[in-house]
Amino acid sequence: MKQDDLIQAAPLWPRGDSALMHLVRRAGQYSTLCWSQSVDTGLSAVQYAVLVVLAEDGRCDQQTLGSRAGFDKATGTYIIERMRKNGLLTVVTDSANRRRKLVSLTAEGEAMLQKMVEQAKRAEKTIAASLNAQEVADLKRLLSKLSGVQEPDEPVSAADR
Repeated sequence: MKQDDLIQAAPLWPRGDSALMHLVRRAGQYSTLCWSQSVDTGLSAVQYAVLVVLAEDGRCDQQTLGSRAGFDKATGTYIIERMRKNGLLTVVTDSANRRRKLVSLTAEGEAMLQKMVEQAKRAEKTIAASLNAQEVADLKRLLSKLSGVQEPDEPVSAADR
């Protein structure tokens, strides 16, 4: 293996760029830290996303919920069941399609969401504290493009910033 190949793949290279994978992993760790320091409910950012989607949609099937909240089927089954057991969600079988599960918030889920909104906003401010408004907008655009949340050239609206 050539020395240049090793440098390109290095997580932290003191004489050049860090590998993209390393930086994305470190950003993920920092995101988790900001969340845990700001949110005291014991729910994860993904669980918060579930509450938000269901508050917006009222009720939706598990596949749609996973797509909007950003989790795969296996993860979704676990998260939804855990939240159901904690009294935050109801899950019923769709009478029109018995293979489909419909998920909605309980009163406890709505109360949890209300409790978490300010905490989630605090986590968002914490993670962006060292960035200016343009850097935040650029980061959102690039992460959206990288994660497939939006089309590569679709602009991020002012409301999303």
